[in-house]
Amino acid sequence: MCGGRRGLVGAAGVYAAMAIAWAAPSSLSPLDTVPDVGDPLHLAYVMAWDAHQLGRRPWALYDANSFHPYPRSLAFGDHLLPEALLVAPVNWATGNAVLASNAGVLLALWLSALAMFALVRSLTGSWGAGLLAGLVYAFNSFTQNELPRVHVLNLQWWPLALLFLARFVRHARRRDALLFAGALALQGLSGAYYLVCTALLAPLWLAAAYLAARRRPRRRELAALGAAIAAVALPCALLLWPYAVQLRAMGFEKALADGADAACYLVPPAGAWLWGGVRLYRECFGLPHFLGFLAALLMGAGAALVLRGRIPGAARGTGVLALATAALGLALSLGPVVRAAGRALGPGPFALLHAWIPLVRGMDGSKRAGVLVVLGGAILAGLAAARLLERLPRPSRAAALAVLAVALPLEHWRPPRPAAAVPVGAGVPSVYRWLAEESRGPLVELPLYPEVSRRYWSVYLYLSTYHWRPVPIGRTSFYPPAHDFLAWSLRGFPDEIALTLLERLGIRTIVVHPLGWEEPERERRLAALDACPRLRLLRRFDDPAPARFAELWLGGERVYRIEGRRAPEPPCTPVDELRRDAWRIASLGVPAAGAGPAGAHGFEAWVRRREWRTPWITEWARDGERRTAWITGDAQRPGDGLELSLGAPRRVAAVALDLAYPYDEFPREPVLAGEGAGPRRRLPFADGPEQRWETLAALLERPRQARLVLRLETPQDLSRLVVRLGGRLEDQSWPRWSVPELRLFGGCRPR
Repeated sequence: MCGGRRGLVGAAGVYAAMAIAWAAPSSLSPLDTVPDVGDPLHLAYVMAWDAHQLGRRPWALYDANSFHPYPRSLAFGDHLLPEALLVAPVNWATGNAVLASNAGVLLALWLSALAMFALVRSLTGSWGAGLLAGLVYAFNSFTQNELPRVHVLNLQWWPLALLFLARFVRHARRRDALLFAGALALQGLSGAYYLVCTALLAPLWLAAAYLAARRRPRRRELAALGAAIAAVALPCALLLWPYAVQLRAMGFEKALADGADAACYLVPPAGAWLWGGVRLYRECFGLPHFLGFLAALLMGAGAALVLRGRIPGAARGTGVLALATAALGLALSLGPVVRAAGRALGPGPFALLHAWIPLVRGMDGSKRAGVLVVLGGAILAGLAAARLLERLPRPSRAAALAVLAVALPLEHWRPPRPAAAVPVGAGVPSVYRWLAEESRGPLVELPLYPEVSRRYWSVYLYLSTYHWRPVPIGRTSFYPPAHDFLAWSLRGFPDEIALTLLERLGIRTIVVHPLGWEEPERERRLAALDACPRLRLLRRFDDPAPARFAELWLGGERVYRIEGRRAPEPPCTPVDELRRDAWRIASLGVPAAGAGPAGAHGFEAWVRRREWRTPWITEWARDGERRTAWITGDAQRPGDGLELSLGAPRRVAAVALDLAYPYDEFPREPVLAGEGAGPRRRLPFADGPEQRWETLAALLERPRQARLVLRLETPQDLSRLVVRLGGRLEDQSWPRWSVPELRLFGGCRPR
């Protein structure tokens, strides 16, 4: 009854119903609802751009309209091409990026489960085992947590790659070799994390497959594999080349982050309906790794069957691959220091990968490698389920299958998180349709959502799908160097700093959302707009403010155009740099120099010493190496900073703070104070349109040499200088403040 096509259709129906329930409430209102306004809208925009550009200029896929004026701006995040192709018909037919994104989530869950079903059924001949393995693989704590990230849910290509590899090892057909290489390529192209994991898995799988078969690959097999890899290598290289260009130009690199605790694979996430009250260990924060107790038992049973040689035929070889995959995923997910129940056990392999492989240094931690545990574990669970169902009497088999099919996903189920509604189609404010009909120049929407709510910056990208004009502000994985400095400098709009920067960037169209300012500031800002001689009102829109989208500040938009140009007044050039050995440096508001993190000892201290941004090594702010940086211990807060002791009074005319990745870690409200012959006093410095443009232009054109220069209005003879943050920060959402290199200059020469 469950064999052949009928069995496949039956499993597909179960998985479709499960995907809709798993992705609720967005799946129940897919036209205008997303799990969150952050990642889902950003990824919906990316897939919409892919569909838009593939029909117009596919050779310029990476030249997206985001993050003006940067070229290849799509390469600041994942291109999502495999996911975009799956839902491109939805985007082409409806123009609704939200609907396409929700369809992508459902397809990802459905196809991942179906691919695992196909693999396990082919190995065991059991429909029920395949069904359970698909449920374990696609409906778990990991996928429920990752519902806002459609590309992370696309896990269907790994099971298919294993299916084709098993066939190739048995029959040595070139078609299977090509399908194996193609499936691996599609999985790697689904996202940066999966690209790294796939690159590590491919040689491991090939070696383990032939070891399990107890033979060496024949020359003909090696030739077939080489030809298949070469066939997919060229398109993959073309798609990945823009990332290499961006990496080389801008130096994106993330610091080592802690991995998962091994005990967290058996700790249910907070709020889990069935096991939420069970705590075998402390609360596990961040990405949940819970495997499920029933699933873990099946995985363990499957591993025991493989190790004891109780799995016959080709299934045993795939079982060996599953064990190796789960072991690799577990080792990588534990991060640079392996911990179990809070106890450090030793260094993890991820620290070495982070040190040796540039692509790994662009990953935000190692926790998502835990998906490989789910991949290998689902196969092992399927092998164990097949043996269990085979041994049960026929009347009990269906009942056991039904109980497990309900219990396995139920172990992970949590009440749905609140969804976010966004305007679509005719519900989008009329200003965006008008913008699509006007000239194609870049534009900016102001005021910006506050940085504490920066996930809302994805709204600018999403709404641009209705006009496709270039926009400078948005959301992505790696923000371009000038992005956050520009966003910070636009806070005072319509001041001269904001207008000058926009005009120099070629942005003359400004969409103003009056509801972005609260009363009475709104009245003051609108009056300033009307009085500004450099702004011309193009059109006002009378769309009412929809209560459903109140947090998006939509309604009553005004469109302005910047007129004229401001004559440049280039700032002076700092000269006569003071030697680094002529002054000492100490931290304010962070641990003293030389102090280490609590509990850091032995191998853990060795791992931490490999870090290049720490809040306890002040000398890194003047060691001549831009890769190392002093950094505040927490988010920027008033009083944080550095104190410089110059000994005898020395002439100081400018202080330069080098900027490096991550480029958002610049001081938001810098303050200079110093003392010489008299008491300590505040030192005014120039911070006008030209000074801001100097920094912004450097971040745009030569980010690896960019710096923020604070030029004193009057040079001073100082024995002590303090560089700290002021007391006017609106909130505590600002990132930490880092200083790769701090330089002092005794003079400033006019240009």
